[in-house]
Amino acid sequence: MMKCKANTETTNIGDLELGNLIFDDDYLEISIDICSISDDLRKKVEKVIESGKGKYSEKMKAFNKKHNTQWNTNWSSKPVVMDFLYLSVILKGGELKDCSIEIGFSDAIDRDMNQWNCSIAVDLSKYANELKKMVIKALIDKFF
Repeated sequence: MMKCKANTETTNIGDLELGNLIFDDDYLEISIDICSISDDLRKKVEKVIESGKGKYSEKMKAFNKKHNTQWNTNWSSKPVVMDFLYLSVILKGGELKDCSIEIGFSDAIDRDMNQWNCSIAVDLSKYANELKKMVIKALIDKFF
């Protein structure tokens, strides 16, 4: 837990006590958009998409059966629409804890069919210091 001393500020709306700034958990998750990927990574993403499509279909078939509904469970033959593709970096206690590529996609025809919880674990531990420096620079540039 990190605490900062309280400050009192005087503004045109009166005296404000800023209180203590407390982080209950030393945890930070950063999402970094991926602009382009290598051919090897593209193949991995395609495998994860195919697996995700199958999981979605099975889940919805079970849902339809349980609730007596008729949600579509068949993906179109067109390529999926990528809703997001980003690198998730989790820092906890100042250490790199987890990195993964997060993938979300929808059917090209039936946009109600989507799978937004697919991921590929990546090991970026050898780049931990560079990632931390990049995050600090981005925070400072953005907010200070």
